[in-house]
Amino acid sequence: MARSSSKIEGFAEDLGRLLGTAQNKAQGWLGQRKQIAKSLEGIRDTATTLLNQLGTEAGRAIRRGRRAYASKRGPGRPRRRTLSARARAAISRAQKARWARVKAAEKRK
Repeated sequence: MARSSSKIEGFAEDLGRLLGTAQNKAQGWLGQRKQIAKSLEGIRDTATTLLNQLGTEAGRAIRRGRRAYASKRGPGRPRRRTLSARARAAISRAQKARWARVKAAEKRK
C-alpha cells in the first residue's frame, strides 16, 4: 500500500511540475504578445501622425487599386463580356468534337 501511495505522490509531483512549466511558458508567450501589440500600436500611431503632418495629399497617394469608373453599371462593377451566337456555336462544335475523340478512344480500349 505504501508503495502505491508513493507512486501516486511521485506522479502528482511530476504532473505539478509539468503543469507549472506549461503555465510559465503560456504566461511568457502572453507577455510577448502584449509587448508585440504595444510595439505595433506605437508604429501605427507614428505612421498616422506622419501622414497627418503630410496632409490629405499623402492619404490619396497611398490608396491602392484601380480607380472606380462611372458607368450605368455603377462604380466597381466589371463589364460583362458577351459572345456572339456565331462564336458560341464554334466553341460548341469544337467541344463536341473533343468529346467525340475521347469517347472514340475509350471504345478502342
